[in-house]
Amino acid sequence: MLAIAAVVLVACTRSTGTSSGAKPADIYAGAITLADLTPVVGDSSNWWPGPPTFGVRPLDTASMPPQVRSETIVRFSRVGTAENLFTLYRVWDTTSLASAVMSSYETALGTSLTGPKAGDQVLYYQQQVQYGAAPYMTMAYIRVGQTIIQSTWSRTDSFGGAGQLGKIAVKIASRLKQVTAGKVHATPPVTTDTEMLPPAGPYLTLLGSTRLPIEAAVVMVHSASPDAMATGLRDAGLKTFVFGDYTLDNDTHMEVRTGVLEFGSVAEASAWMDEVRGTNQLTSDGFAAYFDDLTGQYFLLFLAGTKAAVFICRSVAEGESASRSCEAPIAPVGAAWKSSLSG
Repeated sequence: MLAIAAVVLVACTRSTGTSSGAKPADIYAGAITLADLTPVVGDSSNWWPGPPTFGVRPLDTASMPPQVRSETIVRFSRVGTAENLFTLYRVWDTTSLASAVMSSYETALGTSLTGPKAGDQVLYYQQQVQYGAAPYMTMAYIRVGQTIIQSTWSRTDSFGGAGQLGKIAVKIASRLKQVTAGKVHATPPVTTDTEMLPPAGPYLTLLGSTRLPIEAAVVMVHSASPDAMATGLRDAGLKTFVFGDYTLDNDTHMEVRTGVLEFGSVAEASAWMDEVRGTNQLTSDGFAAYFDDLTGQYFLLFLAGTKAAVFICRSVAEGESASRSCEAPIAPVGAAWKSSLSG
């Protein structure tokens, strides 16, 4: 991201702040929704939510600036295209430091494009990158107190206007102000949901968990036929699934996404797992574990009665393949998780 390069222009020592800033779970609870997004970007039926990242330490500790308290990422994808909207909430130690970082962005990136006022401060830019199928990036950097939000709208054939992204930026800032004012809080996950996630152990650290719309599961597994998979899940009665976000303890540059889908029958759960794993083989004890060359991610799938579980180990850097550090924990985590889900 362009913003990361600008951080080197601010002080490298950790500041002493008086506020811990908004918590990632509350930020996510107050984040923009599809209802906010689609009136601006259009094609409402094909924009779907993706899995979030609850970026608290120890996730990617070596790369997270020491002055940053947390990073929360909210994702939306336009199904059938490479178009997406990626919003990163970065909470800094203090408001004064966040202001200095915004100044460093403007110094590094130049004069802002014209767009709507949002939050305490906002900058707009556009860049055509030399990689990916959605190279036309329109970016908004929005400061609300000690938090800087970077919202990037990536399109396939032309830039989205700064004015259009600005409408989203205004809603992002307004919703975050409600969070920081204590008017919006995350609903704590219910015990029956958290008990379905991988049990605590020496291989993973839980960063956050929530229930997500079932479309986010389709995005998460990178289905080759997303509409068909989503229709099948809805027809099976699934509206949401339990999601857990982890860091891999032996390589914190790796993020582990986990999900549990609750079907009405073993046959439905098995059919979905078969659709996800494709030609990848099941072991004698019912696990499908493989590296997916297309996405650069490690997958683990299994059934526990009518529940289907998915474990995906990926790099936190978009477009970078997961490291082989993902391999060793798969077997012990899978065995412990299956035993827990089956109990």
